[in-house]
Amino acid sequence: MFKGSFQFTIDAKGRVSIPSRFREILAERYEEKLVVTNDLDKCLVAFPFEEWSLIEQKIRDLPSSEPDVKAFMRFVYSRATECELDRQGRVLIPPSLREYAELKRDVVIVGMGHKIEIWDPSLWDKAIAPDRFPAISETLARLGF
Repeated sequence: MFKGSFQFTIDAKGRVSIPSRFREILAERYEEKLVVTNDLDKCLVAFPFEEWSLIEQKIRDLPSSEPDVKAFMRFVYSRATECELDRQGRVLIPPSLREYAELKRDVVIVGMGHKIEIWDPSLWDKAIAPDRFPAISETLARLGF
């Protein structure tokens, strides 16, 4: 499972290094290929190819006649991009994805279990701001956690 957070820099060509610990997990459990797409939280999410297949199945099981489901499908699929790691363990993030997530030079790469998130540092700081903890605690309690 992917866990931890790491600071990296996007190079001039739009490539970012994947943390070595994450590359080890990819090599041991998955192919060294990721599907990167936009996330509703204004970050990017990268799935190992095998995990992406499970996500696609869940999306296919949703009723596509629902307008919100259709909008979600468009949102996720329209920018989903297969990205292979190069020899230096980097992936190329397409310009449209970098623009959506407001990624410029510095990024935070966060392990989220079976997926990886890529954040602009200032947006990441807002996402984990302590003032959100009471609402998060209430939601988790309601869900029995």
